[in-house]
Amino acid sequence: MARVAMVNGAARGIGADASVRLAEHGLDIALIGTDEEAHADTVLRIAGAGRRCLFVESDVTDAGSVEAALSRVCAELGAPGVLLNCVGAVGRGPLHELSDEGWAETVGDPLRGVFLTSRAVIEPMIKNGGGRILALADVAGGEPSGPGRDSVVETGLAGFVRTIALELRPFGITANVVAPELSVADLSGSPAGGGSAYAAEVVDTVRFLADEASAAVTGQIIRVAMTA
Repeated sequence: MARVAMVNGAARGIGADASVRLAEHGLDIALIGTDEEAHADTVLRIAGAGRRCLFVESDVTDAGSVEAALSRVCAELGAPGVLLNCVGAVGRGPLHELSDEGWAETVGDPLRGVFLTSRAVIEPMIKNGGGRILALADVAGGEPSGPGRDSVVETGLAGFVRTIALELRPFGITANVVAPELSVADLSGSPAGGGSAYAAEVVDTVRFLADEASAAVTGQIIRVAMTA
């Protein structure tokens, strides 16, 4: 039976490309999110790679919704051996103008989504002898008014994966962050369609960390930077 990856944040951009690359590497893909139509192109690309793909509507900031999504994924594709959360930059104006609700949306919600989805997959991963928990932290670009909050999100992701990496290592579960140093808007096209070599390196890093051969790499932030 093929391994299964559950992916949050794959409607477009580098998150979609990473999902397709995992499919090309032989994984079946469960896409979770709130907008099925926005994920339609990603579903088609994964199907074009010859893998099964399931979209499950889910609010990843709601624990009950995440658990329901996981139950459906397990029933229709199998228990996920890979979890990928794609976290993008969200600008909401300067800090002194930011409301409590704005702070929760730009910082609290992304981190809560990573926490809830990670917590949900741990038990099935332990039962199956291991797994890979990944975050694609595409927050380096953002809007000029919001780099501080994006740094908070990336730092929060780093601390989270380092903590759970220590806790989960005895069970064969790794946790890592891939941190591109450009925003999705700066990535020229899809690597699957002849886009930039930089974008391809980002998704190939995700693919490597999702592989069973990456068992020795855990608790890391791996930065992928354009060098030329």
